[in-house]
Amino acid sequence: MKKLLVIAAMFVGTTAFAQDVYIPNAFSPDGDMRNDYWKPIFDDTLTVSDYLLEVYTRSGQLIFETRDSNQYWDGTWWGSNVSESTFVYRLAMRIESNDINKVGFVEVLR
Repeated sequence: MKKLLVIAAMFVGTTAFAQDVYIPNAFSPDGDMRNDYWKPIFDDTLTVSDYLLEVYTRSGQLIFETRDSNQYWDGTWWGSNVSESTFVYRLAMRIESNDINKVGFVEVLR
């Protein structure tokens, strides 16, 4: 019986995250004013704290970091456009009293 409760609790936590935060898997920072910026999207009514978003190259080099949940990545590194490629992101944040940690991929399309 205990195993069933643990599995149910894990499923509810995952479902809540999926409903509260949307993380796009691609964007096209080409200046056409459509999908030019990338950031996780969540409901403005949520209380977000301890926010950290990092973007890495596939070789592990940190190229973007912010602690401001309103700041977005524009597909640049040190003022220059990154090449079309796949990047790794790491998101750590707290919504209400729940810690959220997510790692995934974002594709830059030019």
